[in-house]
Amino acid sequence: MKALAVLLALCACNTPDRRPKGNVAGATPKSGGTLHIATKDQISSLDPTLVYEEVSTYIMQPLFATLVTYAPASRDPGALPPLTVVPDLAERWEITADGLTYRFYLRDKLAYEDGGPIVAGDFKYSLERALSRADSPYRGFLVDIVGATEVTEATPDCAGIVAVSARELEIRLIHPSSSFLYILAMKFATPQRGSWAKPRLENGQLRREPLASGPFKLGAPWDEGTKIVLVKNEHYWAAASTYLAAIEMRENIPRDTQFLMFERGELDTAEKLSPPDYVWLKGDKDWERYVRQTAQMVVFGARMDTNQEPFTDPRVRRALNYALDKDHTVKLLNGAAVPSHGMLSPGMLGRDATLGAYPHDPEKARALLMQAGYGTRFGFAPLELTYVTQNDEQAETLAGAMQADLAEVGVTLKIELVSFATLSTMTGSSDRPKFSLTSWVGDYPDPTNFLDVRFHSRAIADETATNDTNYSNPEVDALLDAARGEIDTEKRAVMYRRAERIIFHDAPWIFDYHPLTTEVIQPYVGGYEIHPIWGRDYTHTFLDDGTTSTVPP
Repeated sequence: MKALAVLLALCACNTPDRRPKGNVAGATPKSGGTLHIATKDQISSLDPTLVYEEVSTYIMQPLFATLVTYAPASRDPGALPPLTVVPDLAERWEITADGLTYRFYLRDKLAYEDGGPIVAGDFKYSLERALSRADSPYRGFLVDIVGATEVTEATPDCAGIVAVSARELEIRLIHPSSSFLYILAMKFATPQRGSWAKPRLENGQLRREPLASGPFKLGAPWDEGTKIVLVKNEHYWAAASTYLAAIEMRENIPRDTQFLMFERGELDTAEKLSPPDYVWLKGDKDWERYVRQTAQMVVFGARMDTNQEPFTDPRVRRALNYALDKDHTVKLLNGAAVPSHGMLSPGMLGRDATLGAYPHDPEKARALLMQAGYGTRFGFAPLELTYVTQNDEQAETLAGAMQADLAEVGVTLKIELVSFATLSTMTGSSDRPKFSLTSWVGDYPDPTNFLDVRFHSRAIADETATNDTNYSNPEVDALLDAARGEIDTEKRAVMYRRAERIIFHDAPWIFDYHPLTTEVIQPYVGGYEIHPIWGRDYTHTFLDDGTTSTVPP
């Protein structure tokens, strides 16, 4: 017994201490230090006109400033909501009463990282570059500008974009667009000095050598696929509110490895945690306070082709929504999600906060199916469906849960697994499946980027074909068209809430959930919250690890 006690004591001594270590960040920002982070993926490019994926956006945000931006994420109850548009390189702007002309007035003495001036013509160049390049993913965002559709590489000048003076930019639209400010906050709209960019474009340097206009700049040549280092840009107009001296992001680090590095103190934050690590952190009273979460501008569900049986009948579509247990979905995702009642994520303009998700109501689902002529009793035809989904662990688990829920109401579900690339190709073709996994990731927090692209009948046959349910409702179309051009924010919100309720009732999707972004930080990381637009935005973060100094007043 004595030997056993000694052995147990030795084991206890060798158990690693997994509790938080180091200083707890105070309320007063500290200046200096390097933030160490990692990602399981890799950066594709540093060219703001061409980058269109999440990981590279983590680097675009600190490198490039725009005319307008979003308020920082904060736990301060008096802070502006993080979806609020605020001035950045433009100190102010004016919109004419008809909503067709935007005038931006630049701050005085704006400069790039090399000290060269930022002028209105640089914004004109960057917007025209996005319009003229066939490989730019942003051309479609600018089609409301006068003359935008006439821009080509041979004739890049856009009549609707005018550099009135070095500090004044005017943009004219063909019709009002209340989402236009959100578009100008996207990183492709950062100023680019044409005389600097053009020669680097010709020799392929631009994707590796950005000219920073934001709070950070490249600190060393980018070691592609391994790491990238950013350092503070002293020429940024608001450099005084940038506290970190540097940010180092390692690429291609698996999430399990990231968490081990985080526990060893080699990383200051860890994101996209594996389910076991997430569950452990959320259940540990010492670590729970350092877990950050926010709802993403993302929605997941199952699309139904409303032009094909049995989905032509809205009773069937509503029945499947009642059949799915969304609370079970959240549990399967370890609580890192919120149930969805539609496309718009929490906090967005026009989201009807009083409209709950379809409740799990098998009895109501069976009744609706019987009204539509399906069921297992009284001679009704049984309903058998094929559901196409992605062949990854999470998607398969959720599909299995749906299969069980539908079986409870008498629906037989066959699951067909395909790769993500195959699923994307299938749903983007004219021969798309009747019933499949779907999702949408917003580019900016305006309902036009969600409801118009997925549920306006115009998006069925246009070049994007993003309305892949073939859903068409003239009342919804009219509401979306009116709201798109409405300048009064509250009037827009009322119209979108009405459209949401109609779409909810028509149920072209099984609306399932909005995922929560999760990140854990070391105790000494201060001033950090996940931003609903930028995600990992460390531009206002500071370190209080004993090696940094108090910011002078």
